[in-house]
Amino acid sequence: MARRLYANRTIGVDKNVWVEFTQLAADYKAVNLGQGFPDFSPPQFVQDAFCKAVSGGPQMHQYTRAFGHPRLVKSLAKFFSRVVGHEIDPFEDVLVTVGAYQALFCAFQALIDDGDEVIIVEPFFDCYQPMVLMAGGTAVYVPLRPVNGGSTVLSSGDWVLSAEELASKITPRTKAIVINTPNNPLGKVGLMIQVLPPHPPKKNGKRMCALQTVCKEHIPIVFLKC
Repeated sequence: MARRLYANRTIGVDKNVWVEFTQLAADYKAVNLGQGFPDFSPPQFVQDAFCKAVSGGPQMHQYTRAFGHPRLVKSLAKFFSRVVGHEIDPFEDVLVTVGAYQALFCAFQALIDDGDEVIIVEPFFDCYQPMVLMAGGTAVYVPLRPVNGGSTVLSSGDWVLSAEELASKITPRTKAIVINTPNNPLGKVGLMIQVLPPHPPKKNGKRMCALQTVCKEHIPIVFLKC
């Protein structure tokens, strides 16, 4: 019996919605609203800085530090230390990647073992689930739901995440929660504030506090700023 060419971890992740819809848009001459195609150039100062960098001689064309150029990671650590409210070590806590896809892939590969569960809030960007599967994990879904009695024309504010429903999905195998903010495609913001408020309602205080403790102390929360 011939050996399988592709690894088992690739089963079920060979389809990509972007490839499919881009081809459909091309075949039927449709306007592709699923992807952005800028019709303007980068700012001039960015172009000038790039030209200056590539014209800087041989020293500018060498392998750099694998986790990010020292000057860059120092700047990132300084900025995000203010954002998160605690000191970030530029050489221990920062990884510079080629776009968000690589950042997500590295995070899942570093955190997820076989059998781990990753909670993903629905709707979600298409790459989360296959990356979890590639790492050997199992995706567990918690949907945003429309508010009862909302307007007939829903906005992002009409979709809410139930803290109780989220808590019910947490098991001993839960390893991470993926929260995309603003949510793609709804544009919903503030999900963490909604689920983990600083002063939860008294009637739900016990569950909310337990959930907050689990998330902060035991489960890495992957924040995605898109």
